Amino acid sequence: MKILLAEDDKISRRLLERVFSGYGYDVVSASDGDEAWRILEEPEHPHLLVLDWMMPGVTGVEIVKRLRERPDGHTYYAIILTSLDTPDDLAYALDGGADEFVSKPYHADALRARANVGRRIVSLHHTLSEKIRLLQEANATISHLAATDELTTLYNRRYFNENLTKSISAAKRYKFPLSLVMVDIDKFKAVNDTYGHSSGDTVLKAFADILRSLARTEDVSARWGGEEFIILLTHTARDGAAVMAERVRSKMASECLRVTSIPVTVSLGVVEWGDGEDPELLIKRADKALYRAKDEGRNRVVLG
Repeated sequence: MKILLAEDDKISRRLLERVFSGYGYDVVSASDGDEAWRILEEPEHPHLLVLDWMMPGVTGVEIVKRLRERPDGHTYYAIILTSLDTPDDLAYALDGGADEFVSKPYHADALRARANVGRRIVSLHHTLSEKIRLLQEANATISHLAATDELTTLYNRRYFNENLTKSISAAKRYKFPLSLVMVDIDKFKAVNDTYGHSSGDTVLKAFADILRSLARTEDVSARWGGEEFIILLTHTARDGAAVMAERVRSKMASECLRVTSIPVTVSLGVVEWGDGEDPELLIKRADKALYRAKDEGRNRVVLG
């Protein structure tokens, strides 16, 4: 483990280096407080410190006070080394954030033992920080999996419903338009029956890729269930949503054949949220527009 030894007296600094060299420490030395602070601002700097109190530039206690103001200030273990040894001096150093106070002249074994305590504490901080990082990553992964469809990796129905409710609330408050596009892959059962379910899965994934390629960052595309998909377009009126829907229809007709060698089209229903309309009614209207598109011959966009 790295240990920073800050001592302005050259001979005292060399003695300090001997105390820790060869005992599992990677010694980093500083000849004054300013140099010590520069080292502590570098990447991968030591978190275990032995600091002389009285040094040119920044004092050892002032260095500790600065460290404690950092977001990671709790991860440092600081030993103040000084010839001052009154109870007031001890209280001042510890109240300033120091973990240990060692008076000069010190006993080498006793100082090293105190530093060993610090090494264990710093190691525990590092271990805990790594576990917290891994836990946060795991939680993020779990949240992502809970919100997405396994096959297409688009959002799932549950996430979409939650997002739609929030978006409608925001549209009410801030008076912006909001539209839905409901999509169904035409004659999908025939695709499965003719080409097999694995080919059907390939078509679903290809369509999901098309949605991702055409959607804006703020749009929410989800697999609604089976071969049905739904798109939420905030700050978009019905005519704008119809333009987006037509792009989806056109690209699916050409891109899916190129990617999968299977000629597949989609039907789409487009609706705009009406003031006071709840999410369930809005989805029902989009679904109704979609079925009109299918009844009128498929491979088309119908406005509801």
